[in-house]
Amino acid sequence: MKTPNRACRTCKQRRVKCDEAQPVCNRCQKANLVCHSAEERKLIFLDENEYAIGKRKRPRGPNTKTAAVSIIRDTSRPRTKLNSQNVPAKPSISLRDPKDVENVVSVPTPPPESQTSSIPLAFTTPLTEQALTYYSRCYIESPPNLPEIADGHLSRVLVSSCFSRPHSVLSLAIAAVSHATFGRARENQVALAVGRSTYSKALTATNQALRDVEGVVLDEVLLAVMLLSFYENSVMERSQAKKTETSSDLMRNRQGGEIQDIAARSFAHHNGAMAMLSLRCQSSHRKAESLELDKLVRRQLLRSLLLRSMPVPPWLRDGEKFGECGIALGLDDCMVKSATLRYQTSTIAADYFAGLSLLGRHEEMTRLRRLLVEAQTLDDLLVLWSNSLPPEDWYTTFAIERDGIDEAGNMVFDGIVHVYPTVGHAGMWNRYRALRLTVNDIKLKILSLLAGFPEINTASLIGAVHLRIQHLANELCASVPYMLGLLEKGRETDGVAIITCKDMGSLKCAVKGATVSFLCWPLTMATMLSTIPAKHQRYLRERLLDVSEIVDDGVLERVAAGFSSPSDSSTETAASATAPQNVEVGTRKSFPWSAQPSTGFDLLPGLSNWTT
Repeated sequence: MKTPNRACRTCKQRRVKCDEAQPVCNRCQKANLVCHSAEERKLIFLDENEYAIGKRKRPRGPNTKTAAVSIIRDTSRPRTKLNSQNVPAKPSISLRDPKDVENVVSVPTPPPESQTSSIPLAFTTPLTEQALTYYSRCYIESPPNLPEIADGHLSRVLVSSCFSRPHSVLSLAIAAVSHATFGRARENQVALAVGRSTYSKALTATNQALRDVEGVVLDEVLLAVMLLSFYENSVMERSQAKKTETSSDLMRNRQGGEIQDIAARSFAHHNGAMAMLSLRCQSSHRKAESLELDKLVRRQLLRSLLLRSMPVPPWLRDGEKFGECGIALGLDDCMVKSATLRYQTSTIAADYFAGLSLLGRHEEMTRLRRLLVEAQTLDDLLVLWSNSLPPEDWYTTFAIERDGIDEAGNMVFDGIVHVYPTVGHAGMWNRYRALRLTVNDIKLKILSLLAGFPEINTASLIGAVHLRIQHLANELCASVPYMLGLLEKGRETDGVAIITCKDMGSLKCAVKGATVSFLCWPLTMATMLSTIPAKHQRYLRERLLDVSEIVDDGVLERVAAGFSSPSDSSTETAASATAPQNVEVGTRKSFPWSAQPSTGFDLLPGLSNWTT
């Protein structure tokens, strides 16, 4: 007979070798886990060998003794002597041998609650394992068949390091983000508290590593800093009921000036990662894995700079030096130029309305016309980039069938949707559209400034740009249902597939954060632009709220909820184009965007020892 396994249930669940020490095994003691020993299950092991070799005679008739003693008693209560009041009526049993009378034992059946307290029906999974599993499945496991242009730095995160090296910088950062996202999704205050504690440890370990000449260029430290920036987004408090906003607050919210305040701590980590990336570029000996990580981190930093309307440093502008090639290099070059142009336009406009411009009237008009030409050239370059994509990277447009689903139908904008080869291709196209929307928004701002010069007729140009923005907004809205997993292939009519909209109960359960993450930056960028039509902006803002719930991002929720609904009046589009003319003199931050420099040393003081 095979001897029973005395290993504890905790080690069995973790799939590790148990030393079977009692009452707590050494593995559980070292891991600071609750050791559920095998004896807690109150099982009776029968030795059949005694009957097989004839050492003991097997009793005749029903095995009443075994059946009686196998009933589970409530060991949490003291045993009392049975009397006539607590013993139930005995069933009549026909016995062949009078000696078997002494083998019959009557045991009162315990109540259901005592059985439940004696044997746990399911093993309890530790909180850390729940958080890591949730984070890995929702964020780390990438969708299949992603194009290289859609790759991100999270693909280099290994959750398994939290078990092999639990006290490393990267493991602490992963644990902090895992508990934060899990706690926010499940509204688990214990997980959030563990996340805060682990975040403090991760921040301390990161600063210690940054004070070392070798630690500042380690891959795991750079990854840890990027993960800590997402932690700040996850722990952002949920938006409260909207307060009454003044006209100045409304303008500032719609023009995106609030993003610097909302995501200040997250952007501080991005600035720290940018300083680390600069030091890594100066290192002569770097492995191929490090070069690949630098490229992926740089992509995220460029999107961060464009959100904040900050210029791209000269050493960060050449994407080819960081390994970009092909179509990824073309889009990367357009993003760098867009960030530079956005920063220049916002600075010139702020100086112009604040009366700080030192140029004459003719020189100012010449500079604005030069920026307008650069913006138009950049828009044409983006169009050429999209036309150069191979046919397999393009999407298909369908008219949706509502099928009487009102709730799901509201998720579709104007009944038109796009279907893409993969979610990665959808993310690539949405980033392209967000860039073009940004460039055309810049063109409208420049044209509104040129409208102050009577010798220049800008009416026709403004109308053309508005039509282009409306078309791009339509394209962006049509891509959202596919990214949210709302579409499915229905019947075919004359060989043409019919796409229908699913009846989704909860988007949080239907789609993973790794899939919806491709919508975060395009929707945030589009929501911040004041020149998008009111109908489109309302739809994009509502979908950004859905995305923020799926990816457990409090900053996105604040951004979407903070922007007030634009007016539905027909004159809103024209009014938004000329709004900068009414900006009060001296209010530098009120015009389109604010570019506030940040060192990143407030959260990562270890970087202050290095010159970048």
